[in-house]
Amino acid sequence: MARLVDQKDGLGIYGQYLLREMLTADPETRYLILLETPTCEDLFRDYHNAQVVVIPARSKLYWDQVSVPRAARQFGADLIFNPKFSLPFFTRRPCVFVLQGSDWYVNPQNYPWWDNLYIRLMLPLYSWKAARTLAISQTTLDDLAHCTRINVSNSVVSYAGVGANFTSKRDERALAKFRAEYRLPERFILTVARVLHGAQKQIRIYPGGNNETLIHAYRRYRQAGGDLPLAVVGAHIEEYLRARSFSDTDLQDVQFLGFVPNQRLHLAYQLAECFVLATLCESFGIPIVEAFACGCPAIVPNTCSAPEIAGGAAFLIDPRDEADIARAFAEVTGSEHLRRRLRELGIQRARALTWKETARRTLAVLNEIVPLQRVAHSSSAIVH
Repeated sequence: MARLVDQKDGLGIYGQYLLREMLTADPETRYLILLETPTCEDLFRDYHNAQVVVIPARSKLYWDQVSVPRAARQFGADLIFNPKFSLPFFTRRPCVFVLQGSDWYVNPQNYPWWDNLYIRLMLPLYSWKAARTLAISQTTLDDLAHCTRINVSNSVVSYAGVGANFTSKRDERALAKFRAEYRLPERFILTVARVLHGAQKQIRIYPGGNNETLIHAYRRYRQAGGDLPLAVVGAHIEEYLRARSFSDTDLQDVQFLGFVPNQRLHLAYQLAECFVLATLCESFGIPIVEAFACGCPAIVPNTCSAPEIAGGAAFLIDPRDEADIARAFAEVTGSEHLRRRLRELGIQRARALTWKETARRTLAVLNEIVPLQRVAHSSSAIVH
């Protein structure tokens, strides 16, 4: 169930990289990749064990509950896997999905009431239907165990990773071109922000990005004598802030880069003096590991899964405290020794969080449910 790969966010990145790594690691299994639109069908073109089928649908509910089980029957699937959190109820095939977060329970104010209602009604049902579940982090499981009646005792933490382009190895020509194209100064602080949530026609404002607090903290840093500009990657961030009465003075020395494709985002990390993520709650926080892998010292929240993912390799902040964020800016940008230590720790931490390892953990669960010996004797073995 791969309709999430169309999303231009962390979930889209998760789906794209995980599925391609699974195809590489598991060449003997045939994979039926179901998409809702043809936007990303070329992502799987080079894999001999992948068959891509595009099934447009009148709604997500129809796609999940009618289109998916119908395709599973038609192609004789052994198992249905969704990297996101939904499953078809009316199928006899074993189903597995990934628990992608607990934000709806921890920070319900970040979502409209109907989103929260949907999650509270449906996530327990999907979990009951699933033969097994995976989780993006241990913190996600702990939060769900604390806030819900969902049984997570049999869930496996599979984490996530970063693409091969996120590395500390630098291409100076590519870096110079990127700096010139985006008019980046010699030294700057980088953040990857978002103000929107959802996919396609259901995109909504997402206050959990915490961009207002970050900008206020940056102004404190500048007023206290800090001199580095702030570069902001993300779509529609400036429009969002100006719609909330941020003036030219408020946004002075803040440079908005807009959306930067994932294939080039590593260049921003490699050029930055340090990276800050000030979101209220990260279920995993792929930008944290992207910064680590690129050798960019990272300032990250002390909330939700961020400390777990950082693993002691980042400078932790309270994302709700402007003064704390401003202090982190000053300390990290003001100490080459601290940046060097964070850089070394981050590179080391990133080596433990790879898509190859996520695929290995995922496949281990799928192979427990549909053993390889059974698949080997199946006339039509497909993971769906």
